[in-house]
Amino acid sequence: MLVLIIFCHPFGGIEGEWRMAHIEQRPTGWRAQVRRKGGKSISRTFDLKADAEAWARELEREIQRGNVAVLRQDAQRVTVAALVDAYSNGPVDVMKSRASVRTRLVAIRARFGAYFLGNVRGVDVAAWRDALLKDGLAPQSVIHHLNTLSALYSFAAKDLSIDLPAGNPVKAVRKPSMPRARDRRLRAGELDALLAAASVRGAAVGLPQIITLAVETSMRLGELIGLEWSRVDLKRRTAHLVDTKNGESRTVALSSVAVQALDALPRRIDGRVFPWRTVSGFETIWQRCVKRARRDHLYALLRDRLTSDGADTDGELRALIYKKREPSARTLRLLAECDRRSPFLADLRFHDLRHEATSRLFEKGLGIMEVASMTGHKSLAMLKRYTHVEAEKLAAKLG
Repeated sequence: MLVLIIFCHPFGGIEGEWRMAHIEQRPTGWRAQVRRKGGKSISRTFDLKADAEAWARELEREIQRGNVAVLRQDAQRVTVAALVDAYSNGPVDVMKSRASVRTRLVAIRARFGAYFLGNVRGVDVAAWRDALLKDGLAPQSVIHHLNTLSALYSFAAKDLSIDLPAGNPVKAVRKPSMPRARDRRLRAGELDALLAAASVRGAAVGLPQIITLAVETSMRLGELIGLEWSRVDLKRRTAHLVDTKNGESRTVALSSVAVQALDALPRRIDGRVFPWRTVSGFETIWQRCVKRARRDHLYALLRDRLTSDGADTDGELRALIYKKREPSARTLRLLAECDRRSPFLADLRFHDLRHEATSRLFEKGLGIMEVASMTGHKSLAMLKRYTHVEAEKLAAKLG
């Protein structure tokens, strides 16, 4: 067994307390240890002897500089779970109180909670990144998870004065590549079809209104669901949003169409404008509405095809709708063909209505700052991702 003795240089204030450092080979690797007279020693184990020697020399230099923080070895005593608790309970960041951030903190605790801060390596973070992508999370969502973990380490270093000898492990990890920004806008007739499907008997109360407000105001779904009557002023045509994605409140102007939609809603006892409590709870209602609207569109296309062929149009459509008998094979084939060829309402997400609304605001002639005050975007780059002005309308402006 090889033992290397390295004498530490004395420095002011604690001269004589730190006696020497030595490196020894153990079954688990090479352990570097700094002995402290009358107290606990500081040690770390490395796979390579060179790494152990480098750590000992770096520790010696920090002692010479008077960096007492490095001697506490907090990074080897504080777990990620304890850091999550401190971050969650302290007045650190206005964003930490948001449900999305709390969800990411839960994921971080589940993955790294038992780790000491100094034991989380870049390779561990990279493996977590890959696991999140494999589980089906979108690249942007994975980036949010990585940013939250990075924010935890920044909090540890800046607010808790925890020395991180290996630095922030997230900094060395590559972020997932972002897909191309969606440029999906409403096609001709799609909004009318959605509103018609949302207004049929048995549809959820408030569904036509929330669709209308999304297109007229560019509010996010979470902002719409969280809207309260106490913050809506129909006379002044404004809606004040408190809990927004970027952590800042804003007041949104309401068009006459938006005011009419709000005025048509019943007033709820709990003061909320819409009945849904969560985004996921609304998503099921939305998907059902889109499916119904697309089905009605496909049936209209099918009706035209059957009529032109001289078939029993009403009988075939009744067979499809009421399912009291099987429609003909030809009818099913024509319906499948219409479904394959028609892009109407295909791949439409509720968030696409925000793209539509933002683009419409520019097409109405609003300036960049006016649109940003409506959408809540802080940067022109992000605002640009949501803006897709139709070239035909630009050509009309050019004359």
